[in-house]
Amino acid sequence: MIKEKTKPSSNKTAITFLSGSAGELDWVMPILSLILNQGFKLKIIFLSNHVYSSIRKNKMLNDFVNQQNVNLEVFHHTGPYLERFERLTYLTHRFFLKFKLNEFVFLRSFHLLLNRIFGIIFLWKFPFNVLDFAEDVDLVLSEYPSLRRPRDAWFKSKFKKSIFFYFPHSPHIYGEDINTESNETKSIDCSKHNFLLLGHPTDYSMINDGRELADPNLEKVFIGHPKYSDIWLKVLKDEAKRYQLESASRDKVNILVLSRGIGSYLDNQAHSNLVETTINTINTLVPNYNLLIKKHPRELISSWDEHLDKNTSIEIVNEHILEIAKNVDFVISFWSSGAMDCNTLGVPVIEYFDPNKYPKQQISEGEGFTTIYRKLGIVFPANNEIELGRVVASLVESNATKAKITPHSFYNDLMNKSNKWDKTIKKILLHHRLIDEDNTDHIETPA
Repeated sequence: MIKEKTKPSSNKTAITFLSGSAGELDWVMPILSLILNQGFKLKIIFLSNHVYSSIRKNKMLNDFVNQQNVNLEVFHHTGPYLERFERLTYLTHRFFLKFKLNEFVFLRSFHLLLNRIFGIIFLWKFPFNVLDFAEDVDLVLSEYPSLRRPRDAWFKSKFKKSIFFYFPHSPHIYGEDINTESNETKSIDCSKHNFLLLGHPTDYSMINDGRELADPNLEKVFIGHPKYSDIWLKVLKDEAKRYQLESASRDKVNILVLSRGIGSYLDNQAHSNLVETTINTINTLVPNYNLLIKKHPRELISSWDEHLDKNTSIEIVNEHILEIAKNVDFVISFWSSGAMDCNTLGVPVIEYFDPNKYPKQQISEGEGFTTIYRKLGIVFPANNEIELGRVVASLVESNATKAKITPHSFYNDLMNKSNKWDKTIKKILLHHRLIDEDNTDHIETPA
C-alpha cells in the first residue's frame, strides 16, 4: 500500500470565521498560532463589525490579527444590512425547525428554496480571493453556535474538502454538577471531517441540543482550553511569579477589577452599587493603590467612567486579562470567566457577587445559589461589602501571595486536558496528512 504524501506547506490553507465577540479569537488563538507555525496560510474573516471592534480594544488579540506575517490575511464580510440579513436567515431557519414545518412536503421544498436564495445573497459579496480557491481550503474554524445557522451549510457547500473545527467563544464551564464522573470516550475518530472542540465532557451534556450538536458525523473532542496550557502561558507565568516575588519592594498595590456592566445579569442599581462599594473598600483598606478596570466587552455604559476624574488611581485598561493579571497583587471579579485566567497565573481572585440576589445562570446549592467559580475552588467569595473588606484585608496583610485556596479536582482535570490540546489537534492534522510526523513541536507563545 502506498502511503499518501503530506500536503506541501505552501498549499495548506485555513480559514477562521469570527462573528460574535473577542472571546472567540481569545479561545482559538493558540490553535491558529500552531497552524501558522506549521506553514498554513491563514485567512481571518470577520462576519460582524462588533467582533472586529471588540478585538481592536484588546491589545494582545489586536496584535495577533495585525502581526507582520505573509501567511496571514484579514477580510471583512460585514455591514449593517448584511448582518441584519444574516440574522433574518437565522430566525427564519429556526422558525421552520421549531414548528416542524419541514414535515410538510410543500413547506420543506419552500424552505430549501428559500435557504438556497439566502445563501446566494449572503455569499454574493464574499471575498472573491477566498471563494475562488475554496477547493484548496483545508481547515475551517468557527464558533460552535454557527452549527445552528444556515451559513454553516452554505460554507460547507463551498469548502467541500475542508475539515471543520467548531470551538467555544469563551472558557465558560457549562456543566453544573462537577462532582459527577464523566463518560468520556478516550479514542477520537480522526477520520471524520467535523470536530466539536470543547473543554470538558460535562460541557457537552449541557449544550447538546439534540439536533445539530448531536449529529453523529460531528466528532466531540474535549481538549480543555488551549489558552490555559503551560506551553501557551509559560512566559506570562514566569513574569507573574517574578512580580509576586518582588511585591514587598513596591509602594503601591495593583488591583485588577473584572467588571460586569448593566444588562441581563445586573441592573443599573446593582452595577453602581458594586462599583461604589469596591472603591470605598479599597480606599479604606489600601493606602496606596492602582485600581485597573477591565470592562466587560459589552459594558458600554459604566459607573466606572464617572469616577475617572474624581480618583486618579482608577484607570480603564484594554489589554488582555492575562497581560494585566501578570502585574497585579490580587483581582476583584464581578462574576467573570476571567477569574480562571487570573488563577492560572497564580493571582488571588475575590469574586464580589451575590448569586442569591442575581441567580441567572447560577448553580443551585441547598436552599440558595452559588457560582461555578466558587464550586471550582478558584475564588474567594464575597457576597457583600463586609465580606469584600474582610477578604481584601486578609490579602493585603498576607501580601497577596500567601493566601491559598484549593481547587476542585474537576478544575485540575480541566487544566490537565488543556495541557494536551496540541497533541490532539496534531493527531487530527496528521491523520489528514496536513502536517508531518517529524514537524509537530512548533508553537509560538505570547511574549
